[in-house]
Amino acid sequence: MPAIDELIIRFIQTPHDPALQEAIAALVAESPEQARYVENKLAAWLAAATPPVAATAAVKTTLMPAFLYSIKTWVSAVVLLVLAVILLLLNSRATPRKLLSHVNNTGRIDSLHFPGGYIILNKNAAISFDSSQRQSIYAVISEGDVFIDLGSNTSCTVLVPGDYQLETTAGAFHVQASASRTKVFVTRGAIGVSGKRPDTMTLTASMQGTLDQQRAPARKQLASQAPLAWKTGELAFRNVPAAEILEAVSGVYGIHIMVPPSAESLCAKKLTINLNKKTEKETIALLQQSLSAHLVKDSMDRYYLTIK
Repeated sequence: MPAIDELIIRFIQTPHDPALQEAIAALVAESPEQARYVENKLAAWLAAATPPVAATAAVKTTLMPAFLYSIKTWVSAVVLLVLAVILLLLNSRATPRKLLSHVNNTGRIDSLHFPGGYIILNKNAAISFDSSQRQSIYAVISEGDVFIDLGSNTSCTVLVPGDYQLETTAGAFHVQASASRTKVFVTRGAIGVSGKRPDTMTLTASMQGTLDQQRAPARKQLASQAPLAWKTGELAFRNVPAAEILEAVSGVYGIHIMVPPSAESLCAKKLTINLNKKTEKETIALLQQSLSAHLVKDSMDRYYLTIK
């Protein structure tokens, strides 16, 4: 690694240079292997009697021994500090997180409280999380509906299916996770979304992002709080697209409503409808009436929206 060696030598000779300090920090952050390489080079220099010479034209100097000693001592202190940072970084990467796993098998909505916020889980939701840091939460949501509400100084990193990562501070948001697709709905703050794909996006309040395994991430502004109906129980809508209402009904009753391409035009239709305190059967009947369509149930208990 000639280029890296040259950079390390230049840093040892002028450790006070901010640009070189940033360059060394960037090298260390790239990978654990590179961090160890830099660590070994700096440690080897500290063990040597004299500092290395960069691959440039030699320059004769007539420095006093005492001055040389003071310079060497000062540079050594700086290099030792850099080594300490590298070791801390390597240790943090090598130490695995201690995640607590929780699957909501209670048959009802459940909640988890921690310093700086809380998590609400729908029935059968599965999550693993680490809340050992007072102002930082790390979680992995593998399945189901999960709502996370963070305090004003609490940050959060959430991994969801599809190798997507969500980042926010002081936010409140809902995640509906499945093996094939994940939806993220924001009620407060801003959520940064990133993944293996080069495309990233930011979701703000009332926006919903769809993270599909096969397609690029997409987002849209919602007219209602429909994704939270499973938590709030609210099923009264005024001038809201049918697509949002169908999603809310699916969450509350734990059913699947499939919309084939032939019926997608119905999803844009805006409805004013009150489905509060209705049974599943009553809800399906009212939706069919409002949409002038059929909701046909198959042998797998899935409903299919079809045009009359």
